[in-house]
Amino acid sequence: MKKEEILAAATELFSTTPYHRVAMDDIAQRAGVAKGTLYYHFKSKEALYASLLHRGLDNMIRRLKEGFVREDPLENLLFFTRELSSYFHEKREFFLVLHQEETSLFSMKLKNCYEKICSVREILGSLIKEGIEKGCIRDDIDTEILIEIIMGMIKEPIIKNNATPEVHIDTLTKVLTSGIKKKGCIA
Repeated sequence: MKKEEILAAATELFSTTPYHRVAMDDIAQRAGVAKGTLYYHFKSKEALYASLLHRGLDNMIRRLKEGFVREDPLENLLFFTRELSSYFHEKREFFLVLHQEETSLFSMKLKNCYEKICSVREILGSLIKEGIEKGCIRDDIDTEILIEIIMGMIKEPIIKNNATPEVHIDTLTKVLTSGIKKKGCIA
């Protein structure tokens, strides 16, 4: 139980303060544990940080993979976007920590985290490719750019914290299924 409290406290701190500015003393104080207890569970700040990222990524990937049971690739794509958006809204502090490190994972201990992030993008890419192959998704759009666009639509409202999860997911779903062109508009 103490380990979970430590990870929760660390997530709170790392979500608002850069890694290099968070001290183990700060984490111990926030978690309400002695520094010795902190080091009993984690050998170093880097080990704690890696554990925090691995745990969050593993939970996120498990949640994503559990829902792909449909034959319709568009439904699977919509599931992916809704589920990832929901997860990031629910675990916003974890998302902010992950977002800070996504492009600069700083040690070999975190290489596996980077690979997990890449696997999420690969899942999205495979869903798009399957949709193209089955004729559900247009084939005249660059897949890599579409991945970036979808990931941006998932991430940005969470970073800016300017939409409720319901509005965010509803808007994302509408844009993915219907685009932004108003019916009857001649363009």
